[in-house]
Amino acid sequence: MGRSHALFPALVCAASVAAQWTYEVRPAQIRPQGEDYAPTLRDSTLVFCTLREGDQAVRIQQAESEKPLADLFSVPYSPADARHAVSMGPALNTLLNDGPATFTADGALICFTRNLDSPSGLKDLKRARGGIGLFFARAEAEGWSTPEAFPFNNAEHRIMHPSLSADGQRLIFAADLPGGMGGMDLYESVREDGSWSLPMNLGSAINGPANEVFPFLHASGRLYFSSDREGGLGRLDILSAEPDGKGWAPPVALPEPVNSPANDLGYTSFATDVSGAFSSDRNGTDEIFLFMRTVPRFADCRPQEANNFCYQFSEPIDPAVQGLPLRYAWDMGDGTRIMGDVAEHCYARPGIYIVQRDLVDTTTNTVFFTVAKHQLIIDEVHQPLVTALDSARTDRPVRLDATHTYLPEWVIEDVRWRFPDGKEASGAVTQHRFGSAGEQLVQLDILGTERVTGRLMSRCVTKPITMIQRFVDSEDAPVLASYQDAKGVTHEFAYQALPFDQFQLAVKEGEDVRFSVELFASKDRRSLDDPMFAEIRKHYPVIERFDPARGVYTYSVGEAKTLAEVYDLYQKVKQLTFLDAEVMALNVDKVVDLSMLGLVAAEDLNNTVVRASTVYFATNSASFDKAFEPSLAQITELLNKHPRVTLVIEAHTDDRGRDAYNRELSDKRAQALVEHFTRQGIAAERLVPLGHGEARPITSNASESGRARNRRVEFRLNVPQEDQARISK
Repeated sequence: MGRSHALFPALVCAASVAAQWTYEVRPAQIRPQGEDYAPTLRDSTLVFCTLREGDQAVRIQQAESEKPLADLFSVPYSPADARHAVSMGPALNTLLNDGPATFTADGALICFTRNLDSPSGLKDLKRARGGIGLFFARAEAEGWSTPEAFPFNNAEHRIMHPSLSADGQRLIFAADLPGGMGGMDLYESVREDGSWSLPMNLGSAINGPANEVFPFLHASGRLYFSSDREGGLGRLDILSAEPDGKGWAPPVALPEPVNSPANDLGYTSFATDVSGAFSSDRNGTDEIFLFMRTVPRFADCRPQEANNFCYQFSEPIDPAVQGLPLRYAWDMGDGTRIMGDVAEHCYARPGIYIVQRDLVDTTTNTVFFTVAKHQLIIDEVHQPLVTALDSARTDRPVRLDATHTYLPEWVIEDVRWRFPDGKEASGAVTQHRFGSAGEQLVQLDILGTERVTGRLMSRCVTKPITMIQRFVDSEDAPVLASYQDAKGVTHEFAYQALPFDQFQLAVKEGEDVRFSVELFASKDRRSLDDPMFAEIRKHYPVIERFDPARGVYTYSVGEAKTLAEVYDLYQKVKQLTFLDAEVMALNVDKVVDLSMLGLVAAEDLNNTVVRASTVYFATNSASFDKAFEPSLAQITELLNKHPRVTLVIEAHTDDRGRDAYNRELSDKRAQALVEHFTRQGIAAERLVPLGHGEARPITSNASESGRARNRRVEFRLNVPQEDQARISK
């Protein structure tokens, strides 16, 4: 709004702040030039008060200065270029004073200062007399809603200079209400159940005998305002105060060049509080300035590192499969398959890729066995990144691009370039003409805020560009490149060899394993009486297992000691229409009796099977004898000690009764044990019940003692892959 410059002076900036950073200040270059002040940000747009001649048929002036009254205009926030200001429209701008303004973080709500009443006569209209208050409006599809008055507006007092919190629930403003501490004070009102609370004075920590005006409540809770209190650098100075419990810490004046001997006011900033705007009349008239906090730039510049997403994988053929119609294939994890012992591959972009080395059956061109897997994590080098030609001709514009900079842990605030001829540029993309031949070193400096700590930092890299004399009769030397990433950036590279010992082998050297042919895997259990098994069960028993690593039930046939031995079985399974069958490796169970569980070392828990033949169930019943509960307590204790360990509960019967009945009964018994453990506080998702019926005897059922051994419960312990190293410590 139109204002007098009778308010003025502030405090000296704390030395610790000045030691951490300095400020850069530059004019905002708003066109056409006017008297502009009190900026605020709506996303990346500056909204500000301005004294400009309007299109009104009746010309209204300030009584003291005969200048136009204030309106709200906007301009894109642009540190580099001049921008043209436009009006905020008739809903917000009237014949009288409108502004300053403030917005919620989403830009949907505006609060602004306006004259309360229209003058009643032409004489008063020309002099623009009347009270000052606050008004609210909401953004609509086309423009703004009809403004609504703040309920505590008062024609006898000045209520102005609003600042809304990011969520719109707090409002801080300047006013000369009764009971203040002198001059203009800052007040706060809170929205409660949709209504604004009675304004409360911010107290003596903020207010004093002087004037406190133009507040700005940053999203961090920090409060900025201007004051003409004694001891300042100029007349109106900008101060900041940190929240301190329910009050405020002592305000501190911002340093030069933000504050000056003139009037400095209307501080506003982005979310990181590193850059923003304010207004000052230091050059003789009100003007918007842009600022940026900064640290020393172009310090410790280091050569840019090349991103290399190219890898080489190799492993000799296993003699155990020589002579079989098998060959190796590499699944690179990005849809690429490469046949042979050696794979060389360039990935298009960073990411996490599961690389597999498969044995492929050449007669069916399907995977016979997955030998090994590796999780390959590819990340870009965390650095500023110059994308430009490696060579060019002198005196021709060279495009320099910093948009591929990879600093994900930073909020990037500013991009600067420095060239060998001493010139500098700003912005993510620029051009420069190099006048001298030879190697020219370009410097790129990024200023940013760490997302976690909020610390302001800069990083600098250098990139050489070879300049060729423009008029020498030769072609530009081409850049040797055999790889272009997903961003279109071309790289020279050498393959990075990934040692095969980094792969997770399906079978480790010296490990006692068996091989079986997996028919398929399913998230849901399938009945072994399912018609899909009818034909294959005429030839082989189908074994059901639960694979905790994949979280699936597997159905397989046969067992063999070597891949060569299982190959014939694999071929027969394919003929029986299980076309997706693959060979799987089975670790030989590490069986311990329940009574010996306490002696098992932590590092041996994975794939340990705890066998209990003393679980007594009533005949044809899933209820087990209570005498067994003390033994189960040992397993409960182990599960509590290792909260990431999962348990597969496998119940078995002897061969008395029908096969289907025995499977159903064993399922119920396994489920009864799940319910027991959940009553002891073990999460159900850590427990998998699995009833095998009579399908997996460990001895003959010909004798009573044999049948008793087969009527058993086995507890299979499983440790997640990522925890196996940790749990052994």
